[in-house]
Amino acid sequence: MTSKLEKLIIVLVFLAAYYGILYHPTLPVFINEFNTVDGSIYASRFVDVCLSLTLFLSVVFILIPKYLEKRRIFPFIAVSLAMIGVLSLLEFQLDQIILRLFNLPSGPDEISDKMFTFYRRKSYDFPIIPVNLVIYTLGILYGLSRDWIRKYRHESKMIQEKMRADIDFLRSQINPHFFFNALNNIYSITQRNRDHEAGQAIMKLSGLMRYMIYDSNVAEISLARELEHIDNYLEVARLKFDKNDKLEIRLQREGNFHNYKIAPLLLVPFVENAFKHGVGNKGDGYIHLSLFLSDGELCFRIENPILEKEESWKKHPGIGLGNVKKRLQILYPDRHQLNISDTEGKFKVQLTIRFEE
Repeated sequence: MTSKLEKLIIVLVFLAAYYGILYHPTLPVFINEFNTVDGSIYASRFVDVCLSLTLFLSVVFILIPKYLEKRRIFPFIAVSLAMIGVLSLLEFQLDQIILRLFNLPSGPDEISDKMFTFYRRKSYDFPIIPVNLVIYTLGILYGLSRDWIRKYRHESKMIQEKMRADIDFLRSQINPHFFFNALNNIYSITQRNRDHEAGQAIMKLSGLMRYMIYDSNVAEISLARELEHIDNYLEVARLKFDKNDKLEIRLQREGNFHNYKIAPLLLVPFVENAFKHGVGNKGDGYIHLSLFLSDGELCFRIENPILEKEESWKKHPGIGLGNVKKRLQILYPDRHQLNISDTEGKFKVQLTIRFEE
C-alpha cells in the first residue's frame, strides 16, 4: 500500500466516524439541548475532527519515523507534549470563534435562540485534551503496528532474496552445459562397454542435476515431480553400497501428488540428512520414509538410526535443516508443523504442510 493511498484511507475513516457518530441532521437535537435545524452546530465539530485527523497523521507519519524508529525517546516525548498542547489550544480557540460566528453559546451560562428552554449544561463541551490523548494513543498504536508489519515484510523479502542469491551462487559454480555434455560422454562409454548399471546410474545423476539446476528455478513445482527427484536421489545414494549389504530403505506413499505444488528442494534435505547420519560406510542402518497426502494436507515422515560414530552431528548439524526451517517459516508460515526428535537412538522427522485450495 502506497503512503498516499494509506493517508486517503485514514481520512475516509475519520470522515466516516464524523458522519456516523457526530452528524445527525435528522434528529431534533444534537447534544443535549441544542437544535440542529440549520446545522450550524456541526461546523465546530467538523473542525475538531480535522484537528484530530491532523494529530493522528502527524504521529503516524512524522513523530514515529523521525523519533521512535531512531530511538530518540526524549525528543519524541517533548515534541508529542508540545503538539498535543498546541493543537488543543488551537482547537479551543477555533471552537470559540465558530460558536460565536453562528450565534451559539460559547460559555456554560450563555443562551441563544438555537437552544431549548433550559440553560446549556457544562457537559456539552467535549473534553478537548482527553479526546486528543485518545487520538494520540490510537496514532501510536497504529503507527507502531504499521512499522512492525513494514519491517517484517522487508525482512522476509530480504531473506528470500538472500536465499535466491545463495542458490544462484551455487548454480554459478558449475557450467551446466559442460557438466551435462560430460555426463552424456561418460554414458556413451558405459554403453560401448555394456556397463548398463553404470549407465543407469549416470542417467539418474543427470536427472538429479537437471532438476537442481533447471527445474527447481521456480517458486513452486509439482509435488509429484519433487517426489520423482527423491526417488532419483535414493537410487543414486544406493549405488555406494552392495546389494548384499544390510541397508534397509523403505518408502511408502499414498495420495494423488499431481494435483498439488510445493516449493522445490524442500523435502530432499531431510533425506540427505538421513543418509548422512543414519547409514554407515558398510551399509548398516536404515531409512524409513513415508508420504501421505489427504484432503490437501501432506504428511512427510522419515526415520533413521543415530549411529554411534555419528553422535557428533549434534555439535555440527550443518546448515541443511536450518535452511529448511527458515524456508518453511517464510513459505508456509501458518500452514506447516515440523517436529524433530532424537530419542532412543532414533532420529525422527515429521512434517505436515497444508496446501491452499
